[in-house]
Amino acid sequence: MINRVGTVSIYVSDQQRAKAFYTEKLGFELLTEAPLYPGASSLWIAVAPKGAQTHVILYLPDENWEHYKGVVGKSQAVTLDVTDMQGVAADLKAKGVQFASEPDVQPWGTYATIIDSEGNKILLVESRSG
Repeated sequence: MINRVGTVSIYVSDQQRAKAFYTEKLGFELLTEAPLYPGASSLWIAVAPKGAQTHVILYLPDENWEHYKGVVGKSQAVTLDVTDMQGVAADLKAKGVQFASEPDVQPWGTYATIIDSEGNKILLVESRSG
């Protein structure tokens, strides 16, 4: 089942400057600041208004995400929060939904990418509980 919009990524060129803006200027809470993956130089920085369920990720595009450097300062991506990624993936596939990437387990959770009817890639994320 899809529960809610989990995160919205805003691609930035300076994560610390962006964090200061969102927390100091907009009053968002800093929810997470951790390496994106073991050994990464970029961070997973999540901020949100107090009590919000949807988090804003201040994402620094790296060599794996070069194509997002062109969207800094423009409209950004949406992530859908899910439970039971394997069940959701099976259900969506049964409905003919195309996957750009299969569910992939990472230290922070599991993600997969689907393609909508317009060719947009939508990220599904099941956060690791606990």
